[in-house]
Amino acid sequence: MTLFIKKLILVSAFGLATTQALAQDWKNPEAKFDASKLMTSKTTISWFRVDNVQATCEKESRKRGLGGFGYAISACSFWNGNDCQIYTGKKTTMHELGHETRHCFQGNFH
Repeated sequence: MTLFIKKLILVSAFGLATTQALAQDWKNPEAKFDASKLMTSKTTISWFRVDNVQATCEKESRKRGLGGFGYAISACSFWNGNDCQIYTGKKTTMHELGHETRHCFQGNFH
């Protein structure tokens, strides 16, 4: 194997690992994020606790013309200007609620 090919493989592997790490940061409740990039700094949040999060979020997404999710979710949020609705299960985690609250301030950050 030539030195060029070895370098190419190494750079590609590093790039893939870095991309994967950055893409996963939003799933890590301890990961720092740039809080200076806000869609709004003041919003009204309504929190709905529902029995079936997947069905409710799919329905709400379609009602807003967004077409649904098409993948498994454990919570969702929808925002319009300074009004934001969060949907979680009746039993949820701080991470799920915090993640959706972040959407209320930063929009579609991931």
